[in-house]
Amino acid sequence: MIAAIETLIPVFAIIALGAGLKRIGMLSDEQWQGIEELMYYLCFPALIVYTLATTDFSSVPVLALAAAMACAILAMAAILYFARAPLSRALGADRPAYTSIFQGSTRWNTYVALTIVGSLYGKVGISLAAIGVAVMIPLLNVLCVTFLLMHLRDETPDPKAIARGLYTNPLIIACTIGLAINASGLPIYAPILETGSILGRATLGLGLLCVGAGLRLEDGVHIGPRAGFTAAARLIGMPALMVLFCLLFGVGGMALSVAVICAAVPTASASYILARKLGGNAHLMARIITIQTIAAILTLPLVIAMLPTG
Repeated sequence: MIAAIETLIPVFAIIALGAGLKRIGMLSDEQWQGIEELMYYLCFPALIVYTLATTDFSSVPVLALAAAMACAILAMAAILYFARAPLSRALGADRPAYTSIFQGSTRWNTYVALTIVGSLYGKVGISLAAIGVAVMIPLLNVLCVTFLLMHLRDETPDPKAIARGLYTNPLIIACTIGLAINASGLPIYAPILETGSILGRATLGLGLLCVGAGLRLEDGVHIGPRAGFTAAARLIGMPALMVLFCLLFGVGGMALSVAVICAAVPTASASYILARKLGGNAHLMARIITIQTIAAILTLPLVIAMLPTG
C-alpha cells in the first residue's frame, strides 16, 4: 500500500500544482487552452507513435487485451443505457444530467493513466496503455456522441460525421501510424526516434498540469447523489468490470494491471467540452470531473495495491 501511495504522490502533486497555477492566474485561460491543444495535436500523438513503434509486442496478448477493454466499456454503457429510467428517477437526473452521468462513468483520463502505468511499468506499460487508447478512444467517442444526441435531441447521429471525427482524431491517427511502423519491421532513423522521445517526455507532466488547471475545486465539496453515483461507477464499477473481462479473455500479469489502472482513473476532462457542445449538463460534468479526481486519491492506491506484481 505504501508503495502504491508513493507511486501516486508525484501524479497528484503535479495535478495540484496545475490547480494552484490556474488559481493564482499565472497563465490566462487562452494560454492554458494553447497548452492543451499543443498536447492534444503534437506531444501526446508523438508519445503514442514512439511507444507503439518501438515496443516488442510478441509476448503481449494484444487481441485479448483489446477485447477485454472494449467489453468492459460496452458492459458499463449497456448497464447505464438499459437502466436509464430507474436510475434517472432514483438520482433525480433529467436528460442533460443523465448524459453527464453516462460520460462520467465510461470515459477515462489518458494523461493520468499513462503517467501511472509509466511510473509502475515503464515503456512496456505505456505501450499496453496505448492499446487502450487505440481501442477505447474510438469506441467511447462513438458511444458518448451517439448517446448524447439520442438522449438529448432524439436524433440519430450522422455516421459520416462520426467517421470523420474518428479518422481526424490525432490520437487515433497516432495509434495507426505507430502500429503500422511496428508491424512493418522497418528501421527508424535514430534522430527521428529521439525527436519523438523528447516530445513524448514533455507529454505527461504538461498533461497533468492541464488536468489540474481544469478542476473546479469549489464544486468538490458539493457531492450529491448524481456525482456520488458516477464516482462509484467510474472508480469502483469500471475496475471491477475490467477485472471480470480480463479474466474471461485470459489476460493476466502486467497486461491485466494496466487495463485495470486505465479503468480506475477519473473520467476525461474533455467530457466537459462535449457536454457543453451538445447541450448536456456542463456544470454537473465539471463537478463530476473534480469529485472523481479528488476521490481517486483514495481509491487508486487501493486498486494498485491489489494488482498482480508480475
